[in-house]
Amino acid sequence: MKNLLASIIIYGDIHLCSKAYGAHKNYPEESLEYFRAITRVAEDRNASHIIGSGDFTFGRFHTLEYRRAVEEELEKQYRICNGNRYELKGNHDFATYGMTEYEYYIEKGLIKPSTKLKIGNVNISMVDYIETKKDNFFDTEKTDVLIGNPNTDINVIISHNFLKFKDTLIANYGKAIELDNLHKWHGVDYIICGHVHKHHIFEGSILNKDCTRAHKAKVHYLGCMTRPAYREGLMDEKGYILNLRIFSDGTMQYDVVEVPLWDIADSFNLEAKQKEKKVKEEKQSRIDISDIVKQLNSHERNVGNPEDIISAMVGVDDKYKEKAIKLLKEAQG
Repeated sequence: MKNLLASIIIYGDIHLCSKAYGAHKNYPEESLEYFRAITRVAEDRNASHIIGSGDFTFGRFHTLEYRRAVEEELEKQYRICNGNRYELKGNHDFATYGMTEYEYYIEKGLIKPSTKLKIGNVNISMVDYIETKKDNFFDTEKTDVLIGNPNTDINVIISHNFLKFKDTLIANYGKAIELDNLHKWHGVDYIICGHVHKHHIFEGSILNKDCTRAHKAKVHYLGCMTRPAYREGLMDEKGYILNLRIFSDGTMQYDVVEVPLWDIADSFNLEAKQKEKKVKEEKQSRIDISDIVKQLNSHERNVGNPEDIISAMVGVDDKYKEKAIKLLKEAQG
């Protein structure tokens, strides 16, 4: 008979903030709703551990009402998991102005900093955000992780960086750390990531130091339920929380819990975003059409008619060519 050793809840960037943010209609209220959802999932799943993947807040809180609401949830989460409440340090959890909210709640004891855990035959390593200004900078002592025997142990890393394999087809989210030759992580089975705000899952292999063996690893970006920035057509419509259940017989159950998110129209001021988009397009149109006029003036008049010259221009989007020709005809009418 197998016994449940641990039920671990892991969530992506939560970016708590008491101010209006981006194009959200009510970012403080929405962020609190998703933070409370984490508490509910932890309670429903009898969580023994709760782990956040970093970027706890956007700056400092500015209202006591919001702080009180956050602290109420942190206290509930702390009680649910008997104090096994961890949070990675993301890039937004560093600041030059003084103590961050992340550091404040670490000091207050409601969350714990990154660490390494061994539960049964499962090894869990938490890796804070690491600057990547130089080649191979990520491959330092800061990446030391707990990797057990790949034949008998299950190895899990929770990280706050943009990680991928050389051949991973994924959008450009900044400077990526390529995992293929991150030898210290050879043997890891699951890499759970924060930092990237969209849900992604992909696989690849990490080589050992001698490049004689490769070990397959699954990379899972849990996304960001609060969806700070609006990008048309690229928004997650569901939130994702991971539940790892570790058993005494050496098995681990990997469950993804879906969390309903606010409808895009309820979450964001789409009218304002459309106006912003229109202004940007009109500005770009004016620039490109102005450039077309300059190129047109540089042509000899005996080369051909203006419409043909515009149509033949290289490096100009067709929609701007069409607009320029339309304006030309209107001027000639």
